[in-house]
Amino acid sequence: MTNTAFVFARWPATAIIFMAVLALASSARAQSSTDHDWQHGTTLTGFVGAQSAPSSDVKAAGGAGFGWEVTPRLSLEGRATWFPSGDEQSDFAATFAAHFPLVTRRRVVPFVTGGLGLYRATINPLSSDVPAFYRNRLSSATVLQTFQDFALTAGAGASFYMSDHFALRPEFTLMLLTTSSDVRPVGVYGVQFVFHFDAHPIE
Repeated sequence: MTNTAFVFARWPATAIIFMAVLALASSARAQSSTDHDWQHGTTLTGFVGAQSAPSSDVKAAGGAGFGWEVTPRLSLEGRATWFPSGDEQSDFAATFAAHFPLVTRRRVVPFVTGGLGLYRATINPLSSDVPAFYRNRLSSATVLQTFQDFALTAGAGASFYMSDHFALRPEFTLMLLTTSSDVRPVGVYGVQFVFHFDAHPIE
């Protein structure tokens, strides 16, 4: 594992601490926000970033999705994310998550998320970068194989509103890929570009 991957493999614990700090720091302000003129809305998102996991090199990540703002403190978001890599290998994740802003009507809005999804990985057994999570399930030593695993997600970040319609959203998401007997943590971090079809005034 590269030095960079080793560093990011420790991010799951960091992410949990980060989410706890955000929640504590924002709880008082959340009680005083005014939401009486809030409107339902739809969002379009794009994502660029990277993925890291134990025993793997860091991979690029890119994605897109839609969101539905149900209440001032709840949005539902669906996203498709691709993780290209060499050796004819590629990963893809389709996730659906609940998004919880901790404050409203602010220029900077911290949030936490949680959800589930499906993670699809194409593995080349001849590659030098095959995690044990997949190597232990390979049925051939030479043929490309595809695995689909259930994923649980948890994350945190902050939305930086550039205008009433557009926000930049740096974020970290921990994905737990699961089988009946194993779990693989995968960290996904980067920036979302969020377009709000309905204007949300900022105080």
